[in-house]
Amino acid sequence: MKQLGLCLVPLLLLTTMVETGRGEFLGRHRRGHGCGGVSACGGCSDCATSDCGAPASDCGAVAAVDCAPTAPTYVEKTVMVPTWETQTRTVQVTKCRPEERVKTITVNVRVPKTEAVTKAYTVCVPVEKTKTVNCTVMKPAYEDVTKTYTVCVPVQKTKTVNYTVMKPTYEDVTKEYTVMVPHQEERQGTRTVCKMVPTAVTRTVCRDHGHWEEVASNCGGGSAGCGGCGSCGGCGSCGGCGDCGPATRKVWVANIVREEVPCTVLKPVREEVPYTYTATVCKPETRTKTYKVCKYVPEQQTKEVNYTEMVQEQREKTYKVCKYVPEQQTKEVRYTEMVREQREKTYNVTRYECVAQEKQVPYTVMVPYTEDKEVQVRVCKMVPKTIQVPVSNGCGGCAPVSDCGSGCADASAPAQFEAYASAPKNVVKPRFVGLFGRRVF
Repeated sequence: MKQLGLCLVPLLLLTTMVETGRGEFLGRHRRGHGCGGVSACGGCSDCATSDCGAPASDCGAVAAVDCAPTAPTYVEKTVMVPTWETQTRTVQVTKCRPEERVKTITVNVRVPKTEAVTKAYTVCVPVEKTKTVNCTVMKPAYEDVTKTYTVCVPVQKTKTVNYTVMKPTYEDVTKEYTVMVPHQEERQGTRTVCKMVPTAVTRTVCRDHGHWEEVASNCGGGSAGCGGCGSCGGCGSCGGCGDCGPATRKVWVANIVREEVPCTVLKPVREEVPYTYTATVCKPETRTKTYKVCKYVPEQQTKEVNYTEMVQEQREKTYKVCKYVPEQQTKEVRYTEMVREQREKTYNVTRYECVAQEKQVPYTVMVPYTEDKEVQVRVCKMVPKTIQVPVSNGCGGCAPVSDCGSGCADASAPAQFEAYASAPKNVVKPRFVGLFGRRVF
């Protein structure tokens, strides 16, 4: 932030100078351009054209002006150009390092304290007592009672009963049924048969049409007994070998020729051939069979049956009946009664009291310290730069008025504004902002 402030100070000064020069230039340009300068010079009230020094019909005080275009004049101007560069600077950096320290703190320690406490309490004590009570008891009394009752006496009797029995009867029944009887029959069918058919084809074969040729040999005219020239130590050395003359031998000269030779091959051919085969077919056949069927026929029969019949009979019996008769009696009864009794007991009670104690506690703090550190900093510097700036007389290229000393010649802008406004197109024009947010260029 400090470096940025140092960089902005010259920019603010340059902004103030440019704003001042711009206002002064605009004021002069309005005073010296057009007909205003001519009127001030020669007292001409009206001008036919807007260019300075143009002749008018009623303006005799203004001399004729040569309005031919003139070549611009360049002057050297020095401007301050901001330049950024990196510098190495030493700055102070604050760092922290841990440091062990000891502090004294007050802690509350709970100290146990035991006291004997006496407490009164009430208990119920059982007490055995005796009392006389009246009671009613049921005393048993027995008496004879005669009672008449009825019983069922079983009596054996015989009777004739009719009953139905199912007697089995067999009869013959004829039934037709159908069975599947196999029969052999001949059928016609077709099957695929593979036959080998001779077929004439042409094949390419290689034949040797060579011939025998006689080739001269070095020594081949000896007799069989001699074994050839040289075998006996030279011609004529053997008996009967004869003279050794030039000999020849036969050599086969091969001549391989490719020829097309007809031949017959067997090729498989599939064809459908009819044939007769025997098939087994099951045909339905109706047959008759006889079998016996058992049927049950009802038949009435009689039989003698013994049965028992219960006959009622009156009888009497005597038995003792117990009856309970109430009787008043007295008896001594022991019972337990709970009697309240005050007692005391002593017990120990532990209480905790807070006692303040001082305690040494270690702790760690971060202690700041300063050390120097080299950092790379970008610095903005204003570097003077000389540029070529065209200078204008303010009259749009017209020559100056000969009789007007304060006409278009006073329209020159301040050097700071001319250096910026007339800068070449290849020069980068910086844009600055004024103090109150107004853009200067």
